[in-house]
Amino acid sequence: MRRSVREFSGEPMSLAELSHLLRFSAGITEERRGLRAAPSAGAAYPIELYPAVSSVESLTQGIYHYQVRSHELRRVREGDFGHEMSRAALGEKMLARANAVLVLSAVLRRTEKLYKDRAHRYVLFEAGHIAQNTYLVATSMGLGACAIGAFRDRDLSRVIGVDGREENVLYLVAVGKVSPEHMPS
Repeated sequence: MRRSVREFSGEPMSLAELSHLLRFSAGITEERRGLRAAPSAGAAYPIELYPAVSSVESLTQGIYHYQVRSHELRRVREGDFGHEMSRAALGEKMLARANAVLVLSAVLRRTEKLYKDRAHRYVLFEAGHIAQNTYLVATSMGLGACAIGAFRDRDLSRVIGVDGREENVLYLVAVGKVSPEHMPS
């Protein structure tokens, strides 16, 4: 069951937990044919995933880019960006307390080549599928998740290091360890 959780315990998330979350939210789940956890119109895969890591064991704080094909993280920027993300998201404090914030961005032209005027809606569908997967996987692991769509585009693009023209931030999903009293029932 999907429920938004906005209170995180502060306990570090394991690297294995983050790995599982990424694979089953947006990664390749069927190796032979390269099928991913979320559907993509025309297999264009316009969504890019940037985990902003604050408290994950064995990972330096920073912004990472999820390399789907190799199931690896490539660090884009080092540092704690929770407070910057919070400011960009209109003061949403949970972003500074989450173990990781999955930032979903889109390279629209990947889908436009195939679907022209309908591309925009297909890209948004895909972002929604990935966000819903994140909720469901997080919940199954005893983690909390909360999606956020309210933010200043330019500020958030600057934080994660995308240009805001060819690649645009669409959605955020904060994920973290949850105290038992804050787990959804």
